[in-house]
Amino acid sequence: MPQVVSSAAPAAEGLLFLPPVLAPVDRLPSGEEIGFGGRIFGTTWSVRMVMRDDASALELFVLRGQLQRACEVILALVDQQMSPWIADSDLNRYNGLPDGGALALREPMRALVGDALVLWQQTGGLFDPFIGEATDLWGFGPVAVGDGLPDAGALSAIRSLRHGDRPCLQGDELIRKAGFQLDLCGIAKGFAVDLLMDRLQAEPGVASVLVEIGGELKGCGVKPDAMPWWVDLDWAEDAGEPRMRLALHDWACASSGVAQRSFVHGERRYSHAIDPATGEPTTSDLAGVTVLAPECWRADALATALLVAGQEGALALANRLAVPCLLIPSESGERPVCSAAMQDWLVDD
Repeated sequence: MPQVVSSAAPAAEGLLFLPPVLAPVDRLPSGEEIGFGGRIFGTTWSVRMVMRDDASALELFVLRGQLQRACEVILALVDQQMSPWIADSDLNRYNGLPDGGALALREPMRALVGDALVLWQQTGGLFDPFIGEATDLWGFGPVAVGDGLPDAGALSAIRSLRHGDRPCLQGDELIRKAGFQLDLCGIAKGFAVDLLMDRLQAEPGVASVLVEIGGELKGCGVKPDAMPWWVDLDWAEDAGEPRMRLALHDWACASSGVAQRSFVHGERRYSHAIDPATGEPTTSDLAGVTVLAPECWRADALATALLVAGQEGALALANRLAVPCLLIPSESGERPVCSAAMQDWLVDD
């Protein structure tokens, strides 16, 4: 998973990744770095910002409070619209509709669902925002389940419903189809990162920003030392050496791993990453995936899709979509695999 590191120059050891095209910087910021954060979506969130110019302690104190409250409003809106754990969320109101019913989606949820439907097509169904029944059945949603594996009959019943028409957007209305329960947990965190970044970058006087929610990150701008926001990937235990460090300079980063949110039954680990084709946790030969994209929602969703695909399928999909990504094989000691677009990021010695 990604870990933010200091603004010091990158270490000589390991692999270093830089965006192949760097956005020009008019001038280096000279102001202080401020930060804030909290908890949302069952995890933590944080913001780090560098001001363009010097400001008094009082001005920074007032600005920090104003921006934290603005971010909290945005996060609360996303939670109320898209959380399966909030009984009256827009998502749960949609999932409670009868087959053929419709719900007019509010922004920003309507925009995200539209993007998710496009990504479902682009990934050949490897990312599917309508796998809520299977997610719940395997114990990775808000529904309490017992120990052990789901009943085979219940899983078969879910599969039998997924051969008809899929939900679709008609204007602002999302049409409900039985067997296709909406689940945005694989994309909503990244989307929230994008919303916070948009708000903070619109603030006059803010030169550089790093936003993080539960390990999904987006960085923009540089700091007074001309350095970008550096992120270390701590897949080292899974991938062996070398360590990996990348620069988030107007890019987002998201990761997904088999060990995250999983349980062990018998001799197998069951991951939260559900294969939409089977309704079961993926049997991928990957331990994890890290994806880079200009939008964090896209990196978030693609990380899950590539993990489900397995190494061969993930590499083919990433190369077809020109996605920069690192694939971490599950076999101990195997080195990480870079997609073709990620090779362009690799800084040669």
